[in-house]
Amino acid sequence: MIGRGLLCGIGAVFLVAADEPPAVPTVLEPYLDEEATFVPGDWGFMRGAFDDASEQEAADYAEYVAWRQNCFEESLAQLRLDLSERGYDNASLQGVSNAPLLCRMASMVPQIPDHSSFTAFEEEVQRVRPIYESYLLAMHNADAANRPRSDEFATLLERRVLGEQVLRNGFSWGQGAMANAPEVTPVGLAILRSALGMEMAWHDDDNTAWLKQMVAEHGWPRLSEVGPEASQNAWLLAQHADADPLFQLDALRMMEPLLADGEVNEQNYAYLYDRVMLKLAGKQRYGTQAHCPAGEFEPQPLEDESMVDHFRTEVGLPPLAEYMAFMLEQFGPCTPPPSLD
Repeated sequence: MIGRGLLCGIGAVFLVAADEPPAVPTVLEPYLDEEATFVPGDWGFMRGAFDDASEQEAADYAEYVAWRQNCFEESLAQLRLDLSERGYDNASLQGVSNAPLLCRMASMVPQIPDHSSFTAFEEEVQRVRPIYESYLLAMHNADAANRPRSDEFATLLERRVLGEQVLRNGFSWGQGAMANAPEVTPVGLAILRSALGMEMAWHDDDNTAWLKQMVAEHGWPRLSEVGPEASQNAWLLAQHADADPLFQLDALRMMEPLLADGEVNEQNYAYLYDRVMLKLAGKQRYGTQAHCPAGEFEPQPLEDESMVDHFRTEVGLPPLAEYMAFMLEQFGPCTPPPSLD
């Protein structure tokens, strides 16, 4: 992606250890850079998904879809084995995407409703591409300029969250803090979000690998040692380490014994607990994780709906209805994306 070399010049970059993805289908080969990172470019690998595709293009796309499915299924099967060794024999793993980075990036295609004309789609790509490339370039330049003042854990954590927060803010394009962003069509917005999602996957993997190494050396950062801001930043990186559920589980276990002594933020613990337990048990306790099944934000399945506000009060969270109203105010009405395939 644009400007990634800037990151490599300002400190060691640690890659997430993962199994190699299955052999890349031919249609994807032109979209790999010199580091075998996926770069969507003209999105030509999607041509076979459209009604005006040739038989060969459709066959190439079908090969890509099969490769993608195989990549995710193999990774999930391995994760189930790993979790079984930890005592979780029937983990839900709903929505979990722990495949190698290349598979995840290449799977983040724009979710659009109209597949009639690739030419029309390609024209929209050309209109929106300078917009998202400029945004990513600005993000990388800001990341490069945000040089750590020291090698202290707290300072390094501060630097790590900048890029990932800029990327996540971009998903609110045209709303809230991003209300003045350049106007794009709905299809253009889908393309833009797909490009941001690919970059975010790379960023999150890099942050996860770095945090794993730091907590292995120093333990989970305590509030009394690093302060509330750094503690918040460490939690944020763990919360967004969704491609590595085993590490998220480890982080939760590291935080648990620190709760009684007030060495971690209770609300942060609640958010990570829900994130982890939705993957393992398919249900959450505090209602912090929402989804959009029918055009409105709703909490994902709850352990005990009658007790959820009690659980939230225990950790200082507002009632669930108030939280859902905040989600609507913050992000606007939600719309379930159409499926491309």
